Amino acid sequence: MVDNEKQPNTLLAGVMKKARATNKGLARRVRLLSEADGGEPVRCDHVSVKRWLDGTRPQARTCLLIVRVLGELLGREISLQEIGYADPAELPADDGGSQADDIATHGTEYPERTDTAVRLLDTLADRDLADAPSVTGAQWSSEVAPQVITGYMFAEPAPLIVAESFEPVRGLAVAERIRDTTASLMRMDFQWGGGYVRRMLLQFFRDQVVPELRKSHPDHARREIFSAAAEVAQLLGWSAYDAGRHGAAMRYFVQGLKLAREAQDYMMGGRLLANLSHQANFLGNFSDAVKFARAAQSATFGHTTKNVEAMYVMHEARALANLGDRQGTAGAVHRAEQLFGQRDPSREPGWIAYYDAEELAGDASHCFRDLGMVAEAKEFVVQALGEDTPPRTRAFIQMVSAAASYKAGDLDEAVALASEAVRDGAGLQSARYLRYLTDFQGTLTAHSGHALVGEFEQLLGEHYPDLPSPLRRRGSPRTDASAGQRGRSGWSESASGTQPRYPATDQRSA
Repeated sequence: MVDNEKQPNTLLAGVMKKARATNKGLARRVRLLSEADGGEPVRCDHVSVKRWLDGTRPQARTCLLIVRVLGELLGREISLQEIGYADPAELPADDGGSQADDIATHGTEYPERTDTAVRLLDTLADRDLADAPSVTGAQWSSEVAPQVITGYMFAEPAPLIVAESFEPVRGLAVAERIRDTTASLMRMDFQWGGGYVRRMLLQFFRDQVVPELRKSHPDHARREIFSAAAEVAQLLGWSAYDAGRHGAAMRYFVQGLKLAREAQDYMMGGRLLANLSHQANFLGNFSDAVKFARAAQSATFGHTTKNVEAMYVMHEARALANLGDRQGTAGAVHRAEQLFGQRDPSREPGWIAYYDAEELAGDASHCFRDLGMVAEAKEFVVQALGEDTPPRTRAFIQMVSAAASYKAGDLDEAVALASEAVRDGAGLQSARYLRYLTDFQGTLTAHSGHALVGEFEQLLGEHYPDLPSPLRRRGSPRTDASAGQRGRSGWSESASGTQPRYPATDQRSA
């Protein structure tokens, strides 16, 4: 729990100095003691200790563990008052506030224990359903990539027994039921957007999945159940990402990695890392996006299929495109195409079926749009659209095509394509889609007097009356000069450094 007005805890600092306890040393001893005393494990590190020293008050159990650790170091009994905390009877109970602190502090950390990941995911889903500020206000953290990647890849030894087949164990009703339900919800996500499916998915996870994760199962059944649950966690993250809840999405992805690790499901772990890459790229964290995409490839080396690996490589290509690396992007796209051409559908996991030739072409169209290579972008747009393209994907690709036409200097075609996307995307509940639209609006400010632009603005107003419009802001056109500093990430920031509700994404979109 955090006090409203924090003051540095000089008493705790003084006792730590006497005990010659460093931040890392205290955190390690508190963790070990929490695991040894039979109570709820406490996750903390040197950053947590710094927060305590800065005035953040930990939960009641953590306070009592700190006292015990420092007492052992000093060889005498230490009271709570000596380290700046209240009497045990006055300490706050672990309520929604402590849950919020848990989600914010530990949700972006790769956990050491599987039960910690299950608890955090359950808490996150509960607070997500309640639209709690701890979830709606959660932010993406750009500092966690190294810890998440190394934690997932190196914190635990690889199992000695490697499965001979990529096929899941059949006949396990619980895992199959979870997978079937997830597949149905994933189809709805593609059809109508994350905002439409999110609450159904959250309820399903809490009511049907979490209880199974807390039961005892035979080893092979446990692995299958955790694999299926990891698939749910990735869809929870994806739907939150699509709905604009980026902090929550990141936490679903990170904690889902632990479920995949418990299941020894390398490809699902890679998929979650690839999702983190996709989201980092969307948010303008291109270097992190490259790291996550490459980690997905490294973590699954020797344990993946050609189709899945092609998807990982295309995520790397999209990040490289936003870094302006033409040679690296072209090389990655070519490698992904080769991998895809070598795929064996009979060996592919069921969940990768969505990543077909059209989906790969759609990723490539984004790459070449971001590089400003209009002809190549248009070529892949044609390949990306088919009769069975899901509505959300179709709307995304149409907006990519509109952006490419605009860069080619064809305003009429660009507006016509964007107008078609607005009509085709009617009913979508996707914050990412709205960002495509506002990005395109931003490019039209120099043409506000054009008849087609006026018609497009009217069409947008009919479908999305609450969508902010730079074209309607007289006297304040959205240009690079007036929008503040803007890098290749496409984010535009105000003087205060805060991000606008619909930051620009013309350098990348989903």
